[in-house]
Amino acid sequence: MTADTYDDDIALRAYVLQHFPHLMTPLERRVTEYIAPIVSNAEDSKIQQLHEFLEDRDGHVDDVDVLSAFHTPHDDRIANAVERVLETRRGELIENRCSKCQRLARTPAAKQCLWCGHDWH
Repeated sequence: MTADTYDDDIALRAYVLQHFPHLMTPLERRVTEYIAPIVSNAEDSKIQQLHEFLEDRDGHVDDVDVLSAFHTPHDDRIANAVERVLETRRGELIENRCSKCQRLARTPAAKQCLWCGHDWH
């Protein structure tokens, strides 16, 4: 996306996905981060270790729920998770917007606008 093609809705959804995955449910994180299901009965030892890490990080997610979610295409899983965050947890987002052009900064802590160059250091 360039300054000429900036779309606030697209930018906001990408911003949420990148900077606020902690506002997603454990199942949403699991099915948006990976393009293949990570389940407890995996045969590969590295996948088993990854499953254990995810269980420790996010809490338990039933394999049945993970496998069921993977019936939905990856892009749709992402869109659904981001939409739920925007609908139910919008107040917890830190929308770091440029005071000059009102576009989203690159990160919640950024002090310079990539779109218009405004600097608020």
